[in-house]
Amino acid sequence: MEPSAPLPYAPVPHGAGIFLESLSTPLLVLHALAATVLIGSTTHDAILLVGYLRGRFGRVRLEKLYVRIQLVAYLVTFALGSLAYPAYRIYVRAAVFDRHAPWAANLFDIKENLAALALPLMIGYAWLSRVIDPRADAAWRPMYVGFGLSIAAVVWFSVVSGLVVVLERAP
Repeated sequence: MEPSAPLPYAPVPHGAGIFLESLSTPLLVLHALAATVLIGSTTHDAILLVGYLRGRFGRVRLEKLYVRIQLVAYLVTFALGSLAYPAYRIYVRAAVFDRHAPWAANLFDIKENLAALALPLMIGYAWLSRVIDPRADAAWRPMYVGFGLSIAAVVWFSVVSGLVVVLERAP
């Protein structure tokens, strides 16, 4: 077995004062639960959006409810992930991924950057859902559907890549 390369940093002992370190596990569990609500509402919304492309507008009120749930779940998921990030950065990324699985660190970074870039898109989409009627505003419909399906793609990529990264960390 080949000896490990030296660490490019001094290891930080647990309890060294990392922001919210003692809450990192509950934050991660809440983050996962919020992501479950997010992927569910996003998927249901995307199904109804595809119906809009086919001229089916029987569930517009339900679709707009999914958008409101999606917005809250997106903001909560994003906030909880941000609060859990410092402990991840030190104890998982620096201690494990940078050394043994750099692809996982890179995948996590791509996921996080996409989620951050989609945040304003999510807010714009939620605003559009309140001001347009997809049945009557045909000129706005393609952008509205495009926003919703783009957010669905980002959410699905984020959830799946997050699971892949977590599984890499598992023993």
